[in-house]
Amino acid sequence: MRQTVRLCCFLAVLATSANAKDKQIPTLIVNAKYVLVTTYSGDDQANPRMMPDDRKAASDVQTALSKWGRYVVVYNPKDAEILIRIRKGRVAEALVGAGIHVGTDKPASIGPAGTGDVNTTTEDMLEVYDAHLGTDSPPLWRAFQNGGLNPPQMALVQQLRKDVDAAAKKP
Repeated sequence: MRQTVRLCCFLAVLATSANAKDKQIPTLIVNAKYVLVTTYSGDDQANPRMMPDDRKAASDVQTALSKWGRYVVVYNPKDAEILIRIRKGRVAEALVGAGIHVGTDKPASIGPAGTGDVNTTTEDMLEVYDAHLGTDSPPLWRAFQNGGLNPPQMALVQQLRKDVDAAAKKP
């Protein structure tokens, strides 16, 4: 009896993993019109804590999306239907500089300032989220690839495009 239960569970896991590749892209991504491109540091391109590679990748993704023509890139989260969050692959990176610290109960001072970023993968990442739920919710679509956000190929954007176009053709 136990062997039968184990066999059924094993077959269910196999069926689930086989179908994971054929999983349909959510309708929201197919039907959305307005998209905001963001990074793990946020969507403000002037943010000094944003890693330079992420800043450039966000700009490159915006350009690729505009060329595709399916979505309109917006810059206010309230205007977006979906969010695309990107991250360039890296093991570690740091930004350092000087900062001026001023407080009401402390004297002004000048000292070091910086931010760091450590990742467990060197693959580029592109995730798509429901804009109304934000990036604290599970992604609707996600892909990783070494060099996947490198222009001019922008392989991760091309993979998203392929999946969205295929889903849009299905009845």
